[in-house]
Amino acid sequence: MSPENPSRAQWKGRVFFAAWTLYAGYYICRKDMGVARGGAISSLAVSLACFGVMYAVGQLVGGSLADRIGAPRTALAGAGISILCTVSLSWCNHPNLALLLQLGNGFGQGFGWPSLIKLLGGWFGAGERDRVLGWWSTSYILGGLLASSLTAWLLLNTGVTTGKDFHPAYLVSSAILLCSAFFFFRETYRLPGAPEESGPLSSSSSSSAQIRPWRQLLLNRRIQVISGIYFFLKMTRYTLLFWLPNYLISDLGYRATSAGHVASYFELFGFLGPLGAAYAVQRYFSRRRMALGAGMLFVLAFLCLVHPMLAGSGGTALIFSIALMGTLIHGADILISGMMVLDAVPHELHGRASGLVNAIGSIGQALSPLLITVYVSHLGWTKLFDLFVFFALAAGAICAFGAHMEAKFTSRLNRSALETVNSPL
Repeated sequence: MSPENPSRAQWKGRVFFAAWTLYAGYYICRKDMGVARGGAISSLAVSLACFGVMYAVGQLVGGSLADRIGAPRTALAGAGISILCTVSLSWCNHPNLALLLQLGNGFGQGFGWPSLIKLLGGWFGAGERDRVLGWWSTSYILGGLLASSLTAWLLLNTGVTTGKDFHPAYLVSSAILLCSAFFFFRETYRLPGAPEESGPLSSSSSSSAQIRPWRQLLLNRRIQVISGIYFFLKMTRYTLLFWLPNYLISDLGYRATSAGHVASYFELFGFLGPLGAAYAVQRYFSRRRMALGAGMLFVLAFLCLVHPMLAGSGGTALIFSIALMGTLIHGADILISGMMVLDAVPHELHGRASGLVNAIGSIGQALSPLLITVYVSHLGWTKLFDLFVFFALAAGAICAFGAHMEAKFTSRLNRSALETVNSPL
């Protein structure tokens, strides 16, 4: 096979590594927003809330574009918007203009998830994409960790960051995303049609998928359940991503450097969650993804309940609690927003479906900073984990309802298969 004519297996490898690299770059331009400028908690909360709203809008627009014009073009368009806005933030000192640029960054960032999920869903079939998504999700987990580390290093070790007129942390993150986008373009240039685009599921539903696709999704019972779960899960995940260092400083008395180091265990061990979820699905749970998700969420609720006690027992117990939270949350995240979504709809709707589910989750993400600011000001940081218990129980209850639906659907499939085998010729 000549290098100019790669095989299907070679194309799959190129698609995976291109998607992994691009989304890591995406996440670096997203995670630095709360670190590079600093500022009061209340102003940061407003900025994060506005970012979350535009991110939700970007998810809906990006999902629709991915289904209409193709996943690679949509992913590159979003990266371009994010790069332009992030570069402009390097020299922006007016608060209102900075907020406007962050809104633009959030809109562009929203294109990344639905387009790349659609790309991977098209190139990897149902039997292999759980494992593929598990490995691919390490891109945004490790990308977020790299963003925090780079930004913190710049702030602590580069004198130019102390100036009021220049913020080089944004230049670094935008340069990384630019390099990721060039690599993605090179690897996906002349990409042939994905195998799933001509598969039996696609051909049997192509006509119906073009008729009111958003109405189809909104009436899809599985998408409704998945969206409800993800609303609470994403609220919890982003609260911990952005506010964990503040909790460690304000409530436990850590210095800023030590707080950042301890908080990093949330993502450092978080990458184990998607890999474990993918292995569990393929090895033990198969069609019972909702049952696995419910189990993970109920364990998360218990962990959040006992976290204050663990945090008071010493540094080792605190790190163990944070690391296990990261593992459970990130594992449930890709299971619900990736694996379940791709199984719930045909390929023609993969972009819109993943965009819709994540947009609803992003509404929770947008509400979380405002809710947390009010909650903490009245009850303190420790009581915040009581709120996480409620979020995890609510998500777990919805997931348990979905597991009941899943069991009934599997039972019907088994009965239908048995009737087909036993029917006379």
